[in-house]
Amino acid sequence: MASGGCSRGPVKVVIINTQYVETDATSFKSVVQKLTGKDSDTSEPKAERKRHDKGGTERSFFMRDLSFKDFDRLLREMPPLSDLWAD
Repeated sequence: MASGGCSRGPVKVVIINTQYVETDATSFKSVVQKLTGKDSDTSEPKAERKRHDKGGTERSFFMRDLSFKDFDRLLREMPPLSDLWAD
């Protein structure tokens, strides 16, 4: 084929691997840094959620990088909400 007098350089091919991610506002920076390869350590305080057990003790928990599959399994293993919170 004739180029018709137009000289072009080599074609650059970029392959983009799309990854779908869902996160909360607290973990957003860490997730972006993990995906871009930057240091994902943030010095900001982590959000905590509190719940009450039947015994009246208070626990805090925070989960990061929880997959939908793990989250679904966690929900199925949870006791009924009426058992978690005292009236």
